[in-house]
Amino acid sequence: TASYAPYIQVNNTFYVLVSFMAKHTKNLLNGQASTMFIEDESATKQIYARERLTFDTVTSQVERDSHLWNTVLPQLKEKHGKILDILSEMQDFILVALKPTVGNYVNGFGSAYIVDENLEVINHRNDVNHQTK
Repeated sequence: TASYAPYIQVNNTFYVLVSFMAKHTKNLLNGQASTMFIEDESATKQIYARERLTFDTVTSQVERDSHLWNTVLPQLKEKHGKILDILSEMQDFILVALKPTVGNYVNGFGSAYIVDENLEVINHRNDVNHQTK
C-alpha cells in the first residue's frame, strides 16, 4: 500500500512517525518497504522525466522512549512543527526507521543510476530495461 509521510533523515536512515492503525504502517512493519522521493510536479520541466530517488529499505519500529526515539523525535519536531507534540503523545503513533539497501536515482531520460545503502551513486544504469540487480 502506497502512502506518504513527513520524514527526517539521520545519517543514512529515514524516520517517519505514523499511526499503526493505517494500512501502510502495517506493511512497513513487515521488515521491508520501497521508498520514493520525487520532484514536485509543479517544478518539473518534463513530467515524464521527474527527478526521483527510489530505494528498497529494511524497516523497523523504534521503541518509544528509547535513546533513538529521544534523539530522532526532537529533529522531527524541529523540521515539521508543533503537530509532532500532539502526534508523538498519541499511543497509536509509532516511529519507523527505513534503512536503504539499494536504489535508483533518475534525473532525466537515459540518466539513471544505481545508488548504494549510503545513498551514493555507484554505477550508471545503462541496461535497456533498468532492472534492479
